[in-house]
Formats: sequence, structure tokens, C-alpha cells
Amino acid sequence: MSESNSAERGNRDEEQVPGAKVIAQALKTQGVKYMFGVVGIPVTEIAFAAQELGIRYVGMRNEQAACYAASAVGYLTDRPGVCLVTSGPGLINALTGMANANMNCWWKLVDYIASSLPGQAAY
Repeated sequence: MSESNSAERGNRDEEQVPGAKVIAQALKTQGVKYMFGVVGIPVTEIAFAAQELGIRYVGMRNEQAACYAASAVGYLTDRPGVCLVTSGPGLINALTGMANANMNCWWKLVDYIASSLPGQAAY
């Protein structure tokens, strides 16, 4: 019986997909073609996974500029623009761009990882 349990566990381990790949695939399914941001340790894997799926990642100097760029792409392409930022100061720096996009009714998605919840995405 223990052999069948370990075989089942082994099959489940092979089927597991990293969360970053799930997020990247969901973005690709929604038609996202561009992602802007400042990569930090919690979100690096998401940027890599997105690039593997053909989403173009554009590194920016700060999160506010990244959010403005994502907002502009959302407006110009009529598809969600994505801004990838880290939690804490990264998210706070993106707030101005988020407010601007909200007031103009532009599509954008801010993706960040909550540092207090390791491995869980918060939107």
C-alpha cells in the first residue's frame, strides 16, 4: 500500500506547475502582449515565465513609469496592459499610474506579490 501512495505522490509532483507559469499563462490567455515593471526577487519568476510564453517584458527605471506605460499600452491596444511590481514600496510607487488609468478608464493590471504571504499572488 505504501508503494501505491508514493507512486500517487510522485505523479502529483510531476503534474504541479509553478505559480509564475500559471499567472503568465492566464495573462497570455487574456491577450496580453506587453508587461512593464521593475523586477524584484518576488516577481522575477513571473517575468521569466511571461517571456517564455512570448509576452514582451519591458524593464523600467521605476514603478510609476511602468504603470503609466502599461496604462498607455492598454489604451492604445484595447487589451490589458500589465505592470509587474513588488510589494511595499513597489506597489506604492505604482499608485499614481493606477489612479491615472482608473480616472481615464484605461485597461491595466497591476501584478504584485504580497511579501507577507510568500508564494501567493495578490491582485
